[in-house]
Amino acid sequence: MRIAAGVLAAAGIALAAFGWWGTFTQRGSRHFDEMDGLVPFFAGCAGLLLLALAAVVALVAWRRSTRRAPA
Repeated sequence: MRIAAGVLAAAGIALAAFGWWGTFTQRGSRHFDEMDGLVPFFAGCAGLLLLALAAVVALVAWRRSTRRAPA
């Protein structure tokens, strides 16, 4: 599960960075002018969603590793 959380986090960071670049920088806005920046905007949203999912997966993995055996 830790590997899955790492992969999701890496993909989320990449998509969020692309979304930020395409939405908030002048060069990115010029590159995506024909679609009004919808591609980078939704890529950034998907990146944030993947980061949240990675946090949940990491939390579940941590919770499973710290659980005590029943007495």
